[in-house]
Amino acid sequence: MNASILVDILKYYGAPMVSNAMPVFIGKGTPIDKNIVWIDNKRLLGDGKTWEGLATGILGGFLASLAIGLYLNNTLFFTKSFIASIAGLLGDIIESFVKRRLGIKRGDPLPVLDQLDFAIGATIAYAVLGEGEVLDPAFLASAYTLIMVLHVTTNTIAYLLKIKDRPW
Repeated sequence: MNASILVDILKYYGAPMVSNAMPVFIGKGTPIDKNIVWIDNKRLLGDGKTWEGLATGILGGFLASLAIGLYLNNTLFFTKSFIASIAGLLGDIIESFVKRRLGIKRGDPLPVLDQLDFAIGATIAYAVLGEGEVLDPAFLASAYTLIMVLHVTTNTIAYLLKIKDRPW
């Protein structure tokens, strides 16, 4: 992977990665789903998706987007990056909904989707916002591969530091 692709990956996915990582530092909070049970008699999202975690993720995404926008001297990209960060958080929430429907308990793995849910949400946002570069297959393959490696690595580190109770 050359340096130019790495810079573009960080440009597009740096802020969504930060926003996705932030909620782990909150711990328990107020469930977004208010303990609502879906038609399949399972929680809508579960205790892992909280308003406090969402707010922390939005704040982290805002700050990371601001830093990227300032570095690029591009306020429009700051806005796009921030929107992509929020879309990434929504991707993670949607993945929790899917996991509950599949009967996968909170914290149990759903390989690949666990690592890429936020990136898929961010990619969709960038595509809608006119950042077509993110849809290039070679770029996506590089970005998603790096994101998966970073996700597994950072989750393992968080587990070893006792920030997370599982290494995935």
